Amino acid sequence: MLNNLSIRTKIILGQTMLIAMVSLFIYSYYPHQQERAAMKAIDSKIQSVINMFAIGVGIGMGETDFVAVSEALEWAHQDSAIVYITVLDTTGNSIASFSAPGTEKIDVSKIPLREKPVEINGTLFYKTKILYQKSTFGMLTIGYSLTQLRNTIGRLKRTTLYFSLGLFISGVVFSFAVSNMISGNILELDATVKTISSGAENVRVTVNSNDEVGKLGRAFNAMLERLEHSRKDLVRHSEQLKKQNDELNQFSYVVSHDLKAPLRAIFKLSEWIEEDMRESMSEESKKNMQILRGRVFRLEALINGLLQYSKIGRINVPTEPVDVHAMLKDTIDLLNPPAHVQVTIQKGMPVLNTKKYLLQQVFINLLSNAIKYNDKEQGRISISSSKIPGFYRFTVEDNGVGIAPAYHQKVFEIFQTLQSRDTVEGTGVGLSIIKKSVEDMGGTVTVQSEENKGAAFSFTWPAAHLKKVRS
Repeated sequence: MLNNLSIRTKIILGQTMLIAMVSLFIYSYYPHQQERAAMKAIDSKIQSVINMFAIGVGIGMGETDFVAVSEALEWAHQDSAIVYITVLDTTGNSIASFSAPGTEKIDVSKIPLREKPVEINGTLFYKTKILYQKSTFGMLTIGYSLTQLRNTIGRLKRTTLYFSLGLFISGVVFSFAVSNMISGNILELDATVKTISSGAENVRVTVNSNDEVGKLGRAFNAMLERLEHSRKDLVRHSEQLKKQNDELNQFSYVVSHDLKAPLRAIFKLSEWIEEDMRESMSEESKKNMQILRGRVFRLEALINGLLQYSKIGRINVPTEPVDVHAMLKDTIDLLNPPAHVQVTIQKGMPVLNTKKYLLQQVFINLLSNAIKYNDKEQGRISISSSKIPGFYRFTVEDNGVGIAPAYHQKVFEIFQTLQSRDTVEGTGVGLSIIKKSVEDMGGTVTVQSEENKGAAFSFTWPAAHLKKVRS
């Protein structure tokens, strides 16, 4: 709930609660402490008075001088808070007594003799023995009214209440002022961010202070300036990139049409020449014509590979549900491997939403290489997959010619082949296409191989939008 409140509201609530707690503490603690201190002072005072009074009365009763007892009573009248005095002999007879006007009659015989006073109807009663020369002559009881103290404490509580209320109200007003000072720039910053989020440009924060929030506002303005420059640079680079893409598309069109057409013409002309000169052409010339047509095929394959390589990352390939097992079966049928090469698809291939065109091109290039570079009488190719966090790892493993460890990185470079093109026809673009396609999807591709011991190409492919796994 508190997380949904604004900073200003949180500051006001926090300060208000703190001030309320302080005000409540002052109101409840200060008068109580003053009352305790006053009661302690009263107790000490009465103890002194009753001890002195008991000594005077004890001398009077011990010497049978009741005038001294009366004089002691008169001395006690000087304190208006002493409203009750009773002197009883050992038989319980009253020797002397005093009761202030309006004081309720109290049966002092029922008041227990104890060290601490007893409060009855707002009056503290102190009871002690009257001693003279270690002999007991009676009991002395003094009543001390707490009315004056209670009135004083009541006035103190009212004063403290007014002070606490004044402190609370002043604190709330102060908290509003402080919260406005603190949150003003924050609210300005928040409004600016919302304005920018709505698409507005050239908006800046108005800074009104030199505190940390003000420094944050100035830093935010500086960041906006840098972002504005970066945006302009990005727009300029985007326009340049668009222009370059248009030029590249035009170049692809030229390559696809203007270069392929002469190649086809060269191919057909070589056939016509060979057909016209069949009787007079030597075997070596016929062989050269075949080599010529092979070079034409190679050049056309190289052009196709370059076009395919240049399109990766530039064309918008749609995302669609892909049953990898079914896609692999279609790919194998398309490649039509020779009878001596067996391709096995292991169980557990996933079904996921991804860019089917890119994934299929990766498998086409891996499988065609595995078929092309297999020199065994019984070629074996296996395709497997495993789940790792966020990705699937696919592996295409064969028992072909293999790759020496020194060339594991080189094979992914464009136009790189490990065997002569006259030995095995290839463009050196396939593995480059694989690497670029996989990295464009955020994955990686690796190879584990030794010469004459086959190769295992593994690549990771994002498993986002996973639906199910084919059993």
